[in-house]
Amino acid sequence: DLKDKKSAIYEAYLATRTNLTFLTDHGAPKSLMLTSTQPSEGKSSTSIALAKGFLEAGKRVLLIDADMRNPSLNRYLSLKSEFGLSNYLSGEDKLDEMIIHAPELGFDILSAGPVPPNAADLLSNDRLSQLIRIVGQSYDQIVIDSPPVLGLADAPLLAGKVEGVIYVIEANGSKLRTISSALKRLEMAGANIFGAVVTKLDQRNSAYGYGYGYGYG
Repeated sequence: DLKDKKSAIYEAYLATRTNLTFLTDHGAPKSLMLTSTQPSEGKSSTSIALAKGFLEAGKRVLLIDADMRNPSLNRYLSLKSEFGLSNYLSGEDKLDEMIIHAPELGFDILSAGPVPPNAADLLSNDRLSQLIRIVGQSYDQIVIDSPPVLGLADAPLLAGKVEGVIYVIEANGSKLRTISSALKRLEMAGANIFGAVVTKLDQRNSAYGYGYGYGYG
């Protein structure tokens, strides 16, 4: 439970956030994208946990749901929004009206918006880089919940436009060969992959001691 500061999962994410602050000469990468090999590996929950962690460190945080094909942050956070990322990438400019200010969470959210027919086309235009540049003027930390890599063009398109990528891997989930293939796709797109967060550790991984783990290298 992330609300319990004595829990193992809270400690694991605290350590992850701390490790991130050593990655660059200006601390944690300002724009971070989280992706995974396939769906349901804990990517969205990790994005939320990191957003909360940066908030506790005194940062002004924007969490962006960039999984426009299968958005989940609104559901996880019980938020309602008719507008979001897909609207902005389609050419709408009222960004302030799209961003959700959630005092109960402490950080702001840009939801995925209506599901578009052409997510990859939207992510390949200059509006995405423009968005990251604009919100970077108001926020200390931008955390982006990205789609998974395999089978989609979305994550590689996003990866080259952020300062760095954190790769989420479900323990006992994807095979190493599949993970390696996904990482190569990201690297070919110009991604700066900082490391990985390992999720859903269980009895088979009891030596780690945590429900979530972290690693950089």
